[in-house]
Amino acid sequence: MKRYTPRIIIKYLLKEFSLSLLIFFSIFFSLITLSTYLEEIIFFREKALSGNFFIQTFMLSLNKLPSILINMSPFIFLFSGIFFFAKLIKNKEIAPLSISGFSNNYITFVPAAFSFFVGCFIILIVTPFSSQLLKQYEIKKQKFSSNENLIIFNNTGLWMKEKKENFKYIIKSDNIIDQNFNELKNIIIYKFDENNNFIERIDSKKAFIKNNYWDIKKAFVTNNKLEKKNKSYKFYTNISLKKLKQFFINSSTFSIWNINTELKNIRERGYYGQELVITLNKYLSLPFMLFSMIVISTFFTLRLGYNFNNLVYAFFGVLIGILIYFLSDLSIAIGKSGTVPLILSIWIPVIFIVMLSMFILLEEKDE
Repeated sequence: MKRYTPRIIIKYLLKEFSLSLLIFFSIFFSLITLSTYLEEIIFFREKALSGNFFIQTFMLSLNKLPSILINMSPFIFLFSGIFFFAKLIKNKEIAPLSISGFSNNYITFVPAAFSFFVGCFIILIVTPFSSQLLKQYEIKKQKFSSNENLIIFNNTGLWMKEKKENFKYIIKSDNIIDQNFNELKNIIIYKFDENNNFIERIDSKKAFIKNNYWDIKKAFVTNNKLEKKNKSYKFYTNISLKKLKQFFINSSTFSIWNINTELKNIRERGYYGQELVITLNKYLSLPFMLFSMIVISTFFTLRLGYNFNNLVYAFFGVLIGILIYFLSDLSIAIGKSGTVPLILSIWIPVIFIVMLSMFILLEEKDE
């Protein structure tokens, strides 16, 4: 009986797993590309895009694609792991490997460790590129938003631009009073006509954001003719509380290298930055998630040792994916509500999944 060296086995396992990973990456890539492309076609169908419409929308969908693939990577690795181990079972390769002295733990650990290092590569090398591409996508799409709003957050405060009817508004807020954006501090609103001629300026120490207007307290209105103070001033605007929150929701526009700096900046302006905290910790937990996905994929394959139909394996993959997604989403929702610390709520599902994967490995060892 020929006895194989660990190096040969490692190379073989990595080669086969990489092939499985490439197949499922291609499947997810194709499906996500198609869905995002159709989404962009629907959005831009009545917009005046320069150049070829279909090429431009396709390029925009590609800008968005890497960030989506990173978010979907745990499921890509889960399916890759399931079908990699299923292939070993179908080809009857488990028994020869065991006879040669390679346990199921060894067969599991090689692709799992490889996945861990791929996760590190993704967060350190890929996220800077994906975040820049997504940022370009957001800038391009913002130009074609229906209400022509623009929101910018920098060291000088929160800046907003709005065009409605025949007027243009430039709005500045110095600080955010609470993280829900219910109140803004030190508001200045500049109003211009279509020819950029100054019409009036509104100053206030505080503004409360309502559904379709801002309730500006003790407003001081200045125009070309007179100056007057109002106890209350209603500023009707399309920039709602929801839109202000959404500005920070797409935290994937920041990579692992600059997200901490951005988080520090916005906290200095009064906003806790829940979305950035979630993204940062998802980045940090990604290698552990990918490692665990491979180990968990052995539960319905090597652990059972039964040769199922491919559809059954696909069902297992979908079932596990739904459970993991539901658990993660539920835990983060609880964290956002303040019931448990937000960072802990992000890591609870990860810790649970890692512990489950370790249990699977240790039990295999006992057997």
